[in-house]
Amino acid sequence: MIGTRSGFAALVATVALVPLLGTAGPDPSATVTARRLVIARAQAADASLAALERQVEPVLEAARTGAAAVISGPHAPGTELSTAAAELGAVAPAADSARAAVSALNRVIAARDTGAPPVPLPDGGGEVRSIAAQLEGTATAADGFVAMRLRAGRVLDALGRALAALDAGEVADAADMVAEARADHDALAAWEVELVTLPVWLQAAGAMVDAVEAIVAAARAGDAAAAAAAADAFAASSADAVTADRALRIAIGEGGAAVTAAPLGRLAEMLRGVAEARSEVAAILQAVGR
Repeated sequence: MIGTRSGFAALVATVALVPLLGTAGPDPSATVTARRLVIARAQAADASLAALERQVEPVLEAARTGAAAVISGPHAPGTELSTAAAELGAVAPAADSARAAVSALNRVIAARDTGAPPVPLPDGGGEVRSIAAQLEGTATAADGFVAMRLRAGRVLDALGRALAALDAGEVADAADMVAEARADHDALAAWEVELVTLPVWLQAAGAMVDAVEAIVAAARAGDAAAAAAAADAFAASSADAVTADRALRIAIGEGGAAVTAAPLGRLAEMLRGVAEARSEVAAILQAVGR
């Protein structure tokens, strides 16, 4: 920022030495007018940038909350993400105003011919609407991801209930519960996503479903030997449960984050741009106000 600060010093010097009238020396009224113009434009720019910042910050927080719900939590966050997108779209006029105010300040800086760099322009309304549309587009994907994540949780829950039903001698109920586990597992196996570690969990969970199905079948047939063998198979498959659970957490974490990563990244970058512009404007006000 050394070059920028020296540019501000040049701005101060130029404002102080504005237009010489012939050989009569500097015109004090012109100096005051130039300084006041720079200050007024800088203050207007800061006010517009601050207003934009105040409107965008809660939208980003709401979007981040929705994004977190994709990875954990019992409810799909599509509605929350859609609401955040609509609120962001409404910010577009404020973004245009802030960009226009910074442009007006930059024109004054350029007219003074100080050599100072222009204040970086914040994103305008068009970019804001683009981010809002992209965020809205994540709502359906987020709900779909959560639905599949909840299915994964239901697989092992159904198997646990099936085993409890078998212990209670309720074979028919156990059969229904293991059928639920099978349906959820099959849906996850058919899920067209590129989650590298998900197959590890699918294989382990699938082996557990197979084993409990075999136990149920043996119980229905009254085959004690087959039931014992199926129980041994279940115990063997359960040994991989810790590794499989870790693989599932990785898949959910990476896949869930990817659902909203693009619009959230753009929105965060937009806010960083606003903060950077405000910092540059504050430096101008400090320099010219000396």
